[in-house]
Amino acid sequence: MVRDLNEAVVIRIETPERSERVKVPYREGMTLLDALRWIKEHEIPDLEFEFSCRNAQCGTCAVLVNGKARLACEYRLEPGQEVTVGPLRHLPVVKDLAVDWSAVTSRLRPLSPKSHREWFRRMEPEKQRKLYELRSCIECLCCVAECPVIKAGSARNPGPIVLRKVAEEAEKWDESPEIDDSVYACTTCHTCAEVCPKDIEIPAKAVETVRARLYEEGKGPLPEHKELGERAVRTGRSVEKRDRSFLEEYSGEYGEGDVKAMFFTGCLVDYRLPDTGKALVRLAEELGIRLIVPREQVCCGSPLLRTGQHDRAERLAFENLETFRRVDPDVIVTVCAGCGATLKNNYPELLGDRFEWDVLDVTELLVEIRAHERGFRLPERTTVTYHDPCHLKRGQGVEDEPRKLIRSIENVEFVEMEEPDRCCGAGGGVRSGLPELAELMSDVKAHMVRETGAEVLTTVCPFCEYNLREGLERNDVEARVENLTVLLSRGL
Repeated sequence: MVRDLNEAVVIRIETPERSERVKVPYREGMTLLDALRWIKEHEIPDLEFEFSCRNAQCGTCAVLVNGKARLACEYRLEPGQEVTVGPLRHLPVVKDLAVDWSAVTSRLRPLSPKSHREWFRRMEPEKQRKLYELRSCIECLCCVAECPVIKAGSARNPGPIVLRKVAEEAEKWDESPEIDDSVYACTTCHTCAEVCPKDIEIPAKAVETVRARLYEEGKGPLPEHKELGERAVRTGRSVEKRDRSFLEEYSGEYGEGDVKAMFFTGCLVDYRLPDTGKALVRLAEELGIRLIVPREQVCCGSPLLRTGQHDRAERLAFENLETFRRVDPDVIVTVCAGCGATLKNNYPELLGDRFEWDVLDVTELLVEIRAHERGFRLPERTTVTYHDPCHLKRGQGVEDEPRKLIRSIENVEFVEMEEPDRCCGAGGGVRSGLPELAELMSDVKAHMVRETGAEVLTTVCPFCEYNLREGLERNDVEARVENLTVLLSRGL
């Protein structure tokens, strides 16, 4: 049924060739593709866009919707809604919303050197099932349009779709396809998985899988990753010790309360950012948390897992298991997004049923005990912006809790940057293995911070802190970087 024009949807078409604003009569269940077809039929006959199956199977109708890559046939419209539509990024525009895919798809064809029949006949059923997700890709290129590495202007990453194809071929044959270090030019930020219409977990199922295969074959990882892995197993930390560590000074028990929380520090808090650990101790004492800080804990293994060194990560996980069993906390709390995501998502796989503890990011724990209702106060008026760590927002689904806490601080003006969840470039082994790429991506974030005019950039990831701080310094942005835990402790 066609609704009244008062309930029309408004479609803004922004392309290199035209800028149009069209009212489209709303129909129940209308998709963006339906609206584009109506516009072509009734308003702009020469409007160019692509579609075929209309059922999210061909991928040809992918466009930017309000700046995000989406399939037009899947994007449902609501009466009165206004959306802006444009062509996909990073691809030559043929006309209007139609783009030339050949620059990307031409890289996929050489990766299939043998016929489908030849490899499928000899594949075990279990391996066929493993390939099902990877092979469900419809080549819509939404992942290419949203990849933050490509958006930053780097050509090092061939695109998530190409890395997915490499993973598919690695599963088919006894040896991985030839590939250069571009497989390590992925931060495993999960943006591609977030926008994928087929929900393909490209970072975990493709990128990290290929890196693990290369490691097993002796073809990887990069020398810097190998050194990091060896150090983590040898010393229990992925970074070198400089001064007296946080755990050497603060291991023990702090605070009183109903919640028995074990503080898993992670490498950087222990060896580089002790003030973050001290801030959590103070919060525990003031807010009624019984905080156990065991000295016998080692690297979570996240940098090793992201670079394919699974056996080394598993060894570290079993070392940590002994500490978890000894402390037996109600909850394990982290102040590092990478540690939190690894404990939550990877430890159940590495340790199986042996791992039986809940893991909470510090912001989750503080909101759970309603610390945001207690309130905090800074002595001076301060403008604050927030960076979403990839391993916190997309890796753990934690987005609202940090913002609730920031907004609860009196004398803080909270300003969102343009893309708070855009990857800063620190993760996935990129900062250690390809530092020039991490710099390029943190420069992008630095410009976003400058636009906010913020005096403080806060986040909940030590790796992000380091990369963002260097980006701000390189670009002369006058804002200081603080872990949110430190910011909150200053407001007690």
